[in-house]
Amino acid sequence: MRRFRIIFAVSLGMVCVPLGLLVYGEEMPRLTFAQLVDAIKADFEVTQKIKSYSGKEVEVQGFIIPAGPPDLSFFLLSRVSALGNYCCEVPVGQDETVYVFTAKGVNLLYDPLRIYKVRGVFEAGRHSDTTYGLSLFRLRQAHVEEAVGAKIFKVGETTAPASNQ
Repeated sequence: MRRFRIIFAVSLGMVCVPLGLLVYGEEMPRLTFAQLVDAIKADFEVTQKIKSYSGKEVEVQGFIIPAGPPDLSFFLLSRVSALGNYCCEVPVGQDETVYVFTAKGVNLLYDPLRIYKVRGVFEAGRHSDTTYGLSLFRLRQAHVEEAVGAKIFKVGETTAPASNQ
């Protein structure tokens, strides 16, 4: 009887744990700079779709541009590197930058050529700060890590030409 109870408990656990992961394991939304650019209206207002993410935790990937304290407790996250290393580009507008406020600063080595994954509470809409100026997108209470293996460009699959044998 004891063996039956153990087998039953283990079997029940094997069924319940995956169900629990489905309920609580919702994936955090990831916003792209393409979505942010598309969300800007002509009068620098943002669409309701992007505003619906406000107050929610989201992830954005991009390049860090230091713009404040050396501990990176505030920085800009951009679609392109501050060095303009991709197609000689530099960020040109508010639609290509996210203002990031971290809780304690960043505990990693900053590299202008690396892509970082930033997770935090999203805010969308025009906001003017006396210290940092005008922003359209912000992440607060952000956590930063290197986005290992992140792709910068969409690369289509290429097929080798068929051989004539």
